[in-house]
Amino acid sequence: MALSAQAELIWQGRTHLGDEPGIHGDAAYSGLGVELPITLDKTDQSAPDTTTLVVRTRDVQTFQGYPGHLITVAAYVPDPTQPNHANRTVLARERLTSADDNVKEVEVDLSGLAFPAFVGVRVQVDTDVPPGLYDDFLLVRLSNSSANFAFVASFGFRA
Repeated sequence: MALSAQAELIWQGRTHLGDEPGIHGDAAYSGLGVELPITLDKTDQSAPDTTTLVVRTRDVQTFQGYPGHLITVAAYVPDPTQPNHANRTVLARERLTSADDNVKEVEVDLSGLAFPAFVGVRVQVDTDVPPGLYDDFLLVRLSNSSANFAFVASFGFRA
């Protein structure tokens, strides 16, 4: 996949993930994981039901032989059997490693979802590594890349 020139910024900041608070003192410390809520809306009904979410980080340094940091994209779909409840459905999973050079593109298939779609993008530290050796890194940006802006994104769940 090639990073599109039409990437749309969803969120930007400095969130520290890892097991050593304070290493990135100018960032919000979130611990071993964080999930960003976004709303995706389809602007072109004839376009394919896929979009690419681009996760940007800083200082990712994973150990060879370990799977890397987990990125999970999940939809939150209203539960028809329980009012005011939603079911979480995983749409995509990827691993972020040193080889990704702090950029991971996650292609997401949104087939079958109603729009607007409520989606969470979760980034979790690789905990297959022994405690005390967890990678400390920054989550700095989340973007949406969709051909001709067939999908647009906003930060938070927007009805």
